[in-house]
Amino acid sequence: MIKLYTDAGLNTNLNLGVVSFVIRIDNKIYTDAQVQNFDDNHFLEFLALKMALRKIIKNGWNDEIVLIHSDSQIVVDSVEKNYSKHYQPILDEILQSLEQFPSYFIKHIADKDNREAHSLVRQKMLTVRKYRD
Repeated sequence: MIKLYTDAGLNTNLNLGVVSFVIRIDNKIYTDAQVQNFDDNHFLEFLALKMALRKIIKNGWNDEIVLIHSDSQIVVDSVEKNYSKHYQPILDEILQSLEQFPSYFIKHIADKDNREAHSLVRQKMLTVRKYRD
């Protein structure tokens, strides 16, 4: 089973968005955090999931069940309902990616339970901010 944790953050003062994910598979951990040019935190949360699923599929790891953990209620609700009023295009891409897995589960978790992905966002923001100042 693949355990996937995603997160995103937005600093509106710096017009800086960051997405991150943590993939746990076979006692190995893969992480990434990337700066994104979007000013909508909800969109960034969807984007984090989309990017993580792409990485899993690209590496051929999608032959296992994926358990997605997100602290974004809108992402969890949208995936569960296959519908999003404002984010349907990116949701459709996510759902299409999820079809490439034998099965998936998505679970809303508290921020405190998403520390690793959240920490990646914060670290990336601090690094980028340091070089912009």
